[in-house]
Parts: sequence; structure tokens; C-alpha cells
Amino acid sequence: MAEITIHLLSCGHISLTREAVLGGAYGLGGALSQVSAPGVRRLSLPCFCYLIEHPKGLILMDTGVGRAFSPKGQYDAAAVARLLGAPLGAYLRPWVEEGRSIGEQLAARGLRPRDIDILLLSHLDADHVGGLHELQGVRRILLPEDEYFWSCRTVYKLRQPRSLWIDMPIERFFYRGSPLGTNRWAWDLFGDESVTVVNLPGHTDGLGAVRVQSGSRFVWLAADAALDRENLRTLRAPGFSFDQTLSQKALAYLSAQERESGCAGVLLSHDREERRAALRL
Repeated sequence: MAEITIHLLSCGHISLTREAVLGGAYGLGGALSQVSAPGVRRLSLPCFCYLIEHPKGLILMDTGVGRAFSPKGQYDAAAVARLLGAPLGAYLRPWVEEGRSIGEQLAARGLRPRDIDILLLSHLDADHVGGLHELQGVRRILLPEDEYFWSCRTVYKLRQPRSLWIDMPIERFFYRGSPLGTNRWAWDLFGDESVTVVNLPGHTDGLGAVRVQSGSRFVWLAADAALDRENLRTLRAPGFSFDQTLSQKALAYLSAQERESGCAGVLLSHDREERRAALRL
């Protein structure tokens, strides 16, 4: 079996309160508190994207925070508000250092968007599609149909501004029955189980985690099924999950997967403890 390499690219940051990250009584009051919370009450979370060197092509998962959010490499409330609206911008406070947006990091590796064979979007939240317009010319952009379908829900319309992604040539795929995941829905990208998009609903209805496998070893790119390593340790769902019960099921599932003998890791899109630059299978 040919080697698969997963490069971890930290493409910006969001800033959330501990309650938003680690759960507890949240609801509308918690969301409003998050919008107005000062910086001293917030945790700074990285926004990881994953560049996968696969024998069948070069795959990118998610896009992080785009340069347009952070023109000078720091939090810019006015720029963020233009892209997200003031409430969502104040909720997330996204920013990205100079040279660290997804387009900039790919260019530093000598890659152009057209060199990416497949861009997989785990879900449509702003910190996962914020760099999408830096990738004009990527060969294929794939998104679960369930994620696209439910983007019309009011709660998602508030979280997922359509201007960030609606004009891009996104192809949608349908999950199918599978032994994987809490919903038993998944989609096998190449038909060989080496890259499988697995529905782990909770954070959003259609969220697709990615399971990458080579031989007997596998790794989970869990997206926002868990935001932080502490979510997995405590099995406590993030406070702003769409469905807390489903989120807790996803956490329990990932925790069990992490204990499987062939598991090389469960990678989280906002893990403050993550220090690896790459992982090889």
C-alpha cells in the first residue's frame, strides 16, 4: 500500500468563550454573551486544514480563515463585519497571520489552486470556507448534499453566509449506508476505503468527518465533531452545537475510534494542543 501523508496547515484563528467551546448551559443567552465577550474571556483556537498527499491525487480538506478577513494579519472588525455581518463577526473574531491563509500556504509549497485535485468541505461554517475564494481554479470542490440542503435553516443562515461559497462550483454528493459513523452514513471518495467522508451530525446536520486509511492504519479528520481535545476527554459537547445529543454521540464514537488498535489519531479542526506538522500512514 502506497504511503499517504497528511499535512496539518493552521490557517488562522477564531476566538470563543470557554462555554462555547466546552459546553454547559448555552442557548440564545450564551450566544448573545459570546458576541459581547471581551478578549480576556475567550480562548484562541487554531483553524486547521489538511493537505492529503494520496496516490490518486492531491486532496485538501477545508480552507480556514481567508486573507480577506484579516488584511493586515490581525483581527479587523470592519473587514470581518463586511464578510460575515457584525454579530457573527463579533461571535467568531476570526483572523489569520500574514503568510498563513490557505492560498498563501499552498503558494509557499509551490502549489497553485489548479494543482489541487479535490477540495473536500466538511461543512459550511465561515471558519471552514473562509478561504474558498483564494482557491479559484481548484479542480473539484465536494460537499455533502445534507450540508447544502440544510443550509437554508435559520440557524445555519446566521452561521454560514452564502456569499462565502454560493458562487463557487461546488459538487454535492449523497451519503450512503455504511458501517461507519453515528448515522451509519458515509461516502467513499475513491471506492477503495482509503478516503471516506463520514456523517457525524451534531455540530451541523450534514457535517462530514474524513477517515483516511492505508492498510490497517487510519486517521480521523474530525472537523468540528469536537472542537477541542477537552471535548473528547470529557465527552462534553461544544456549547453551540445544533444538536447537543447528536454531538455527544459523535464524541463517544470518536473516543471509541481513538482507542482502536489501528487508529493513528483523531485530528480536530480547532485543537489547541495539536503540534504536528504532518502524519503519515
